[in-house]
Amino acid sequence: MSVKLVSDLCLREAGRGFIISLKASNRYSKTYLDALEQAVALSSLFAEEQNWPSVAAITTAHIEDYLAYLQHRPLWFGEREPGSSRTASPGYINAQYRRLNRFFNWMVERGYMADNPLRFIECPKVEDRTVPTVSEQQMLDLLTLVDPAIARTAAHRFRLLRNRAVLFLLWDTPGRRDEIATLSLEGIDLEAGTVKVTGKGNRERYMPIGDVARSVLWEYLQTRAALSPGTDALWISEQGKSMQSGWLYLMLKRLGKRAGISQLHTHRFRHSYAMNALRGGMPERVLQIVGGWRKIPDTYFRTLDQEDAQQFHRAVSPGDRLADGARTGISKRRRAQSKPKGRL
Repeated sequence: MSVKLVSDLCLREAGRGFIISLKASNRYSKTYLDALEQAVALSSLFAEEQNWPSVAAITTAHIEDYLAYLQHRPLWFGEREPGSSRTASPGYINAQYRRLNRFFNWMVERGYMADNPLRFIECPKVEDRTVPTVSEQQMLDLLTLVDPAIARTAAHRFRLLRNRAVLFLLWDTPGRRDEIATLSLEGIDLEAGTVKVTGKGNRERYMPIGDVARSVLWEYLQTRAALSPGTDALWISEQGKSMQSGWLYLMLKRLGKRAGISQLHTHRFRHSYAMNALRGGMPERVLQIVGGWRKIPDTYFRTLDQEDAQQFHRAVSPGDRLADGARTGISKRRRAQSKPKGRL
């Protein structure tokens, strides 16, 4: 394909066309598009500060400079958090690389570039880590904080009922943040025990819920109906208005802080569901369908193996058995020493 003669096309303007193109296809979630848009905006800002040429003249060296910069810049995009010097994680760098790779591939396809400059740069390595989950005890601690019995006012009780219903849906399904946060009344079927969500690529699927989650959700719906809201959104405020974007993230952040759970977010619940399902014997194919995964992440199996190994180790721990034997031996010696010697 020949390169179009658009010598003055800057990276920011190309990025604008890229996002418009993806939105026009109507195949991608808002979360994914926002992530791509932020990646393009951040790289465009760097390009402007460094006086990069037009997109047709961008080279591998330009991208290498940018990726090196990402490793040392403060983590926060836009306004930096005061006093923060925390830098980006390898996972963040990896994600930025993959998003930029998608962007530059698009420009090659459209003829704005002759070749993708990332083709000669290896994808940044991400260390294998176990996935963070929410334990049963942590879930119980969270539910204590949203118990309707502690409500001080009617509005407070409504918020507790709503937040409790959200927690149960997060615990009882592998829903993503946007899937749960944007649920509609139409997607709730308490009779069938399912919730319908729209996942990545605007693909709809049904997630089953258990009896306890159905009961908690039913109680919230009764209180919600009393407000006579004029919206089909499932989650509303005590004033009857649909919740603003990002409310679920903020709610979990506040609850996590109060419960002493660091970095509590929806994906920790999604991880927990997957781990519990696999440990309970759910076939991988069924888990893929319920959770909307194209492929079950290998990190789940690594974490599963490690946790199961810990449980087996506790049952057969040589150190514990040695200590038990030592304690038993000591007790026997003490009993023998305490027995009177000779005749009384």
